[in-house]
Amino acid sequence: MNTRMLDYQAHSNLQLLKTVAQRNVDNNQFASIEWQIKKDGDLFNEGSVTQSDLDWRYPQNPIYRIYSMTKPIVALMGVILIERGQLHLSTALADILPEFSKMEVMRRDRTTEQARPIIIEQLFTHRAGFSYNFFPDCPVSSLYRQDGLMNDGECSLEDFVSRAAQLPLANQPNERWHYSIATDILARVLEVVSGKPLGALLQHEIFDTLDMPDTQYFISPSERDRLLPMYGRSLDEILNAPDATSELKKIDVSHQYPCDRPESFARGGHGLFSTTKDYMQFAQFCLTGHSAMGVPLVSRKMMDFMWANRLPAEQLPYWLGPFPAPGYGFNLFGRIMIDPGQAISLTGLGEGGWGGAASTFFWADRNENFTGVVMTQNLGTLSSMRTDMMAAAYQAIA
Repeated sequence: MNTRMLDYQAHSNLQLLKTVAQRNVDNNQFASIEWQIKKDGDLFNEGSVTQSDLDWRYPQNPIYRIYSMTKPIVALMGVILIERGQLHLSTALADILPEFSKMEVMRRDRTTEQARPIIIEQLFTHRAGFSYNFFPDCPVSSLYRQDGLMNDGECSLEDFVSRAAQLPLANQPNERWHYSIATDILARVLEVVSGKPLGALLQHEIFDTLDMPDTQYFISPSERDRLLPMYGRSLDEILNAPDATSELKKIDVSHQYPCDRPESFARGGHGLFSTTKDYMQFAQFCLTGHSAMGVPLVSRKMMDFMWANRLPAEQLPYWLGPFPAPGYGFNLFGRIMIDPGQAISLTGLGEGGWGGAASTFFWADRNENFTGVVMTQNLGTLSSMRTDMMAAAYQAIA
């Protein structure tokens, strides 16, 4: 195939990105979708599509609630402290946070047993035994809902962690991969070992270095018109009908995900606000270990260490609720494709990243020097839009 044909094919496949996004908007799955993709450090494709009859103005450089895309950023901060010798993966959690010294495990039949000690590595890899509030068949998940732990945007991170320590674990540490509040616990560990509040720590160490001016746990009043409205379903609606196709409707998440509490609100597993442009700075870091200006955050060998899969074969595939992730392992900050022959959507060996509950998504492929960020705001949708966008981007690589 000659160069002209390759260029045509790449252009045609890049058009597919907009086609996929437009189809999802036209099907009333999303009010808007924005994306940016880079190859070899250069802009490969970017764009946005919106519904034509929005009752709000789509802003320039919109700000998003990124939910669990907060996790890789917090995990990176942990890796930085590991490299400095301030934190060790083998350290017992109770040595740093004594409130976790006498934990119990509550099994699905609601019997309890004494928990083994949790170590820091298990917080990074969601194998510490914690849970989330949205698993219908997990009794610990129901305890989280009764406590209101996840929906309380008024309590501090320290209070959040203290409340979590009063609740049992869903399984023994290291027993299995179970998506959880582990990164929230890790975030509190980072505060204790660094002596700094989480928001200030991330600002100084990551956001300033990577040039991410719009990524914080709050939005200044003058910039709040850039925050996109949230669409989707409440937790109760999702739990009552997890497989239902929902109508596109606005919901208010400001109580559990506030934008106006810079002094009190921070979490490890969610809570950050960001933009497509800002998060691309982080995605690019995941390839290189340094900022766009060449400032290193971690060493080359620590980057290799951070990327390596940590799940043994008997814990694969990991399941995110009712959904398996065949082919993927899990490293210190997110998914890592270790067997493309098991994958159920187009990817590449070594591709990694994570997504957020509101259908945000990013990937970083070190082998292809290829990154992508997809942003929208819709909770509880079952759309395959995110992986369809990644597949379209991969098809455009000549």
